[in-house]
Parts: sequence; C-alpha cells; structure tokens
Amino acid sequence: MAFASLEEVFQYIESFTNLEKSGSLFTARTYRLDRMRLLLERFGQPQLAYRTIHIAGTKGKGSTAALLAHGLQAAGVRTGLYTSPHVTGYMERMEVLGSVPQIPTVLALAERIRQVVADLPEDTIEAMGSPNTFELLTLLAFCYFRETACEYVVVETGIGGRLDATNLVDPELCLITPIELEHTDILGDTLQAIAREKAGIFKPGKAIFSAPQQGEVREELKRVAGEVGCVIMFLDEQLRSLQARYNREGTEVCFSLKGGGEFRYSLALIGTVQAQNAALVHLAVQHALPWLLPSLARGLAATRLPARMEVIQDSPPVVIDGAHTPRSVQTVLETFTELFGPGGVLLFAAAAGKKIGEMAAILAPAFPDVVVTTPGSFRESNAAEVHRAFQSGNRNAFLILDTAQALARARILAGADRPLLVTGSFYLAGQVREILYS
Repeated sequence: MAFASLEEVFQYIESFTNLEKSGSLFTARTYRLDRMRLLLERFGQPQLAYRTIHIAGTKGKGSTAALLAHGLQAAGVRTGLYTSPHVTGYMERMEVLGSVPQIPTVLALAERIRQVVADLPEDTIEAMGSPNTFELLTLLAFCYFRETACEYVVVETGIGGRLDATNLVDPELCLITPIELEHTDILGDTLQAIAREKAGIFKPGKAIFSAPQQGEVREELKRVAGEVGCVIMFLDEQLRSLQARYNREGTEVCFSLKGGGEFRYSLALIGTVQAQNAALVHLAVQHALPWLLPSLARGLAATRLPARMEVIQDSPPVVIDGAHTPRSVQTVLETFTELFGPGGVLLFAAAAGKKIGEMAAILAPAFPDVVVTTPGSFRESNAAEVHRAFQSGNRNAFLILDTAQALARARILAGADRPLLVTGSFYLAGQVREILYS
C-alpha cells in the first residue's frame, strides 16, 4: 500500500540504520558516499536542479543557514532550507520558506524512494550496504526541493563534511561555522583532523567564508582551501569592530568591516553568538551574493528558530535551547544569566556520547536546583550517569526519568518568579515544547 501519512513515511525511513539515534555505529561501511551517489543518480541528480549554499561546522550551522535562507526569501527567491536535527517534526528539516509542507508531494516522492530502494540489486547492497536514515532523508529533501521549484537551497551538513550525505551538491559558496572537538570516533580525535573533514565540502574555485577559528583549525582550513583552489575569508580577519546588545526580544548588532562601511541589523534571535552568525552571513553576501544585500536586513529580522535561546514563556521565564557541547552550554548560561539573573532552575538531559562531565561542571554550580531527565527516546542516553555528574557539583540535582514529570517538578521549583532553563538536547527541547504547547 502507498504511504497515507507523513508518519508512515518517516517510520519507513527510520526503519533503516539510524545513525542519529545510535550515535556510535559509524564504520567505514556506513560512512561513505557511494550509496548516496547511486541514489541521486536513480533520481536524476535532484541536488543539481537549484543553486546551493553549503554550510559545515560544529556550532551555529542551523542558525547561520536559517539567517541566510531568510535573506534569500526576503529577496523574492524561492528558497529551500535543509537542516538537522529537528525539534518537533521531520518536515522542519526540509522547509520551503513561505510555503506550507506539500504533503501529497512528499508522499509520492517517498513511495518512489521506497520502490527504488526495494529494487536495488542484492550484489549492490552486499557491496555498499543498505542506505541509512540520514541518506534517505537527504534524498527525500533534495527531491522535494526540486519538485517544489526551489531556486536556491541552503544545506547544512549532518556530521563532518567530506563523507556527509549532503556532500554531492555543487555549491555556489560554502560557509564554515566555529569548529570544536565532536564525534571524535568518526571524524578524528584532533581539531586538525576534524577541520580536515569539515573542509571536505570545499569545491574548486568556490568561495569559502569562515567564522573565527582556533589556530590549528584556521591553518588546516587554509591548507585545504589552497589544495582545492578556493579563496577562504575569515570573519575576524575582516572585522574592525562588532558590538551586540540583546534582550528578551532579540539582538541589535553593529559591526564594521575593513575597507569601510558600518552595518546594523536587528535580529529576532537572541545572543552575541547570533550577532556573529549574522556578521558571517553579511560577509558572505557582500562578497559572493551582492545582489542580496538590499534585502538582507528584512530576512535577518524575520528569522526565528525553535530551541535557540527561545523564550517560550515570560512570567516566570521559560527558556529552551538545544545546546549540547561544553562551549555552547557556556554561551547559553552566560546569555541566560545576563537576561534573567542568577538563581534559576535547570532542566537538563543529554544523549549518550556527549561531554557530560564538562557540561555538568559548567552548569551544576550555576543553578540552585537542577532536574535531570531523559532526552526522549529518539537518542540513546544514560540519565543516571548524567545525574551523577551533576550531583558531584550540586547536591540539589534530582533525577526524574519521565520528561513530563521532570518538567512539572522543575516548574514547581521555579515557582512564580524564578527563571527556568531547559537545555542539553534538541530532542529534550522538542519534548518540552510539545508539552507546553499542547
């Protein structure tokens, strides 16, 4: 029977090896491009039907991609946006801006994908392995953007870059957001190795724009760019100044670049990191897409994202953020404290494989009360391990496995006036949003 709903489509896609869920099953057999290349060939190379901008990095990829995509939309360009992970539903990952999801189109494409996968020869499966969930999601998205007549698509990599399923696009330009140690079992255990994998998206002759990077990352990106024949431009080497002021409604950013010019933008997104993301987008637009500059301010002001310092309740404040690395939770903590003051309540969960101890060392002493829970069932997790890490720095760290009950306890602790921060996982963020908006 043909697919009758989006739920059926994504259940089918999830029935394949889901590396986002497992987090630790990457091998040479699963992390490769030949399967994706074959699937795209079967569908007539849909990723070449529109112009593409490719974004890699560790932190800020989704926000940067959304800011740039909304800038394109503001210029009247039919724009697709491919990001991961999702917060509330898979269709968030393959958004055509300004358009409601075309469900019949998705169902029809998914049926074609199911048939093509079923018809793959056994010797091909034996040689390459079966497609995985992320590959099929990427294939569906690329086909969907073609079917909905997108002119530009902004594509965020999943993991790494060189062997990521998205890396068969032909990008007009690439952006690199800040790079940290991540997925060291897959990408390598040094910043240099990880930078090399991220730089795998560079294509000959295409412009590269990078956020400020640590020394060895910067040098590796420059080295790969030189080998490939790309010109790479780093934001901090072009900035003369950057100031950001933010409140509960958004961020005002003002910066000047070498060569002259001062630029001001109002963002709906909150935090200094979003000001830096906006400056990176501006730099790329000014040099590679100058026709977009007159519309950029409207696009940046219109960009809103779930679970990025998202204030979903004002009194008492409830803030949700998907931060899940030590550097990102440090940034979230600083922003949260500056906006709402100390003495808040923390609701935290993290998937297996994250730097739990480092995040707990940052967050546990900063909150009088902490509630640890699970990040839903989408990703493997060990809430007891997380709880132990937080207890070592805060005696008032409670473990409540059921997310709804944990949220209820955190809100009781917050009372009528204490702020509540929910962080550690995009999947926790999605669950909390669903509970509070239901």
